[in-house]
Amino acid sequence: MDPIVVDLTPENPVFEMPSACMSCFSEGMTRLMLTKIPYFKEIIISSFSCEHCHNFNSSVQPASSLAEKGVKYTLTVTNIKELNRQVIKSEFATITVPEIDLEIPREAQKGSSSTVEGFLTKTRDGLLDKQPERKEICPELAEQIDKFCSRLDDLLLVEKQFTFILEDPTGNSFIENPNAPKPDPHLKMEHYIRSKDDEDVLGITEMKENAQEENEEENEEEKSQVVQNEESEVITFEAMCNACGKEAVCNMKEVQIPFFKKILLMANVCDHCGYRDSEVKSAGGISEKGQRITLKMTDSDMDLDRDILKSETATVNIPELEVELTCGSLGGRFTTIEGLLHQIKDQLESINPFSFGDSKTPSDKKSGGAMSSVIQGIQDIIDHKILVELIVKDPAGNSYIQNVYAPDEDPNLTVEEFERTAEDNDDLGISDMKTEGYEDDTS
Repeated sequence: MDPIVVDLTPENPVFEMPSACMSCFSEGMTRLMLTKIPYFKEIIISSFSCEHCHNFNSSVQPASSLAEKGVKYTLTVTNIKELNRQVIKSEFATITVPEIDLEIPREAQKGSSSTVEGFLTKTRDGLLDKQPERKEICPELAEQIDKFCSRLDDLLLVEKQFTFILEDPTGNSFIENPNAPKPDPHLKMEHYIRSKDDEDVLGITEMKENAQEENEEENEEEKSQVVQNEESEVITFEAMCNACGKEAVCNMKEVQIPFFKKILLMANVCDHCGYRDSEVKSAGGISEKGQRITLKMTDSDMDLDRDILKSETATVNIPELEVELTCGSLGGRFTTIEGLLHQIKDQLESINPFSFGDSKTPSDKKSGGAMSSVIQGIQDIIDHKILVELIVKDPAGNSYIQNVYAPDEDPNLTVEEFERTAEDNDDLGISDMKTEGYEDDTS
């Protein structure tokens, strides 16, 4: 049986089906192509055309499930070149430009693949559509639209820098990083936990309610149980699968890391679709100072087997390869150095789909080559061919690399404390915390 989702090649099958044109109500043709963007995600490309009225539209939708968290991209556009960055906007994503109070809602240009310039140009063209009729019916509104479109034209000329924000609760949208695998000084990516409103829009709330009702009908016993083992307690409770939305099982256990602190290991298993994932959380609070841990590898056999705890607030840097994994990437992980390198390699292969395959343009060849070089470099570390320096910087102070000489000092491991910046405190939410000085305003 041929696979439903195939690689992006000219030989891919295109499914055609007759469908009604919403413009002239004649019969048109819808074409569907289920494919993969190299090193990104599975997508569905659809287009509709009508030979009677020449109506045409197209869209891009993810064929994969929701990501674990929502994503927010903030791009600072400083020159014309930035307008050429590729953008994928899912049907639930919004685009905003605060400088001119522009918002492209999820209902507009949904399921689109274009450039920054393309989204702004299409917005301007949409506003100017039927402007002559509007000037006759409501000249004041037409004048306001003309002024706003003039401001959009100024943006497209990049006479001064502006901010292009793409926010998607599904986590399936994307803005190109032409500097990959290096960090992009103009592009900031943040992962966030979906709000209740986001879950309502995505239908997650309804999935949870349905799963809860099904479970109550099948089993009226206690939903949480505690399983004792020789070392500590494993707490098992019900959760929702991030892949299929059905009921799954989450196992949580508190573990003491020698010469460090306690952590929470969490593993989710779904019996319906087979999806599995794991995450690590600190069982303690935020440390008084941040920490920078530097490991200078001298023995591949020993160093690759070292345990490492990378919290979700930590960044990972390998200077020799000029690669940095930003805060939030991979979430919290408790593994070995070798295991983390495999995960970084997989992450790098997914961060810039436009530098590979049919998505690649001539200008992408250099960045694509740099990406391949870094990925090969990480593989060389795993294969014991090269030795590098690994730096883990965590403003929360909740990360750890095993000291194989403990309780003595490790000559190849350096742990430095540093004062957090105001930006670090904002990212950790410390600036908004108030733990003392409360007064009863009513007294």
